[in-house]
Amino acid sequence: MTPPPLVDTRPKGRRWIRPGFAWLLPLLLLHLVVSGFPVHYPLFFAIRAIVRGSALVLTLYVSRIGRAFFLAMVVLTLVTAAASVSAPERPGWYQDLILASWSMILLLAPVAIFRRIRKEFQGEGVDLEVVLGALCAYLWIGAYFAFLYGAAAVVFQSPFFDQPGAENQLNYLYFSFTTLTTVGYGDLSPGYGPGRMLAATEAVIGQIYLVSVVAIIVGAFVRQKPPRS
Repeated sequence: MTPPPLVDTRPKGRRWIRPGFAWLLPLLLLHLVVSGFPVHYPLFFAIRAIVRGSALVLTLYVSRIGRAFFLAMVVLTLVTAAASVSAPERPGWYQDLILASWSMILLLAPVAIFRRIRKEFQGEGVDLEVVLGALCAYLWIGAYFAFLYGAAAVVFQSPFFDQPGAENQLNYLYFSFTTLTTVGYGDLSPGYGPGRMLAATEAVIGQIYLVSVVAIIVGAFVRQKPPRS
């Protein structure tokens, strides 16, 4: 017996638009903006936390990781965020465990994006989604190094910056992106050897990424565009 044909029961005239990197990119840029808000105001702190959390969740979603893994990472993020509240009052192994957890979670964001754009590149070629994905990964790299700078200050129990009074999340993020883009204003600088080598590593990654990954992807995208008639 022949099965009946499948019938599309969705309402006509409506189309489901799946979120993609075109949604994620402005959210990551918004995260950079709200990171400049003073955190001692509860409203600003809440806005920054919501935007950061939303960017991380959307990154994992648009990268199309498995559903079970996605849910596991969301749960791990929530547990780590809750545990981070008491971390400053409990130095030692507890604080190191929280930093290791955040390091794994934040590193997963660019890794998941690279996995998605690699599959897209090998399968359907380079489209706008791949180009935007590469840009999103670039922003996540800057955010990840900003976390590493703050973590280094905690692990080495010493201010990361040579300039007194510069230790805050905004300066970590600002220094990270000026280093990643090799702008190097010179107003902030690491105060010890490991921090300087970490900054040098980010600068090298930033240069290699722009002249290789982004250049190759954008070049392939331009070449495969159909010629104008």
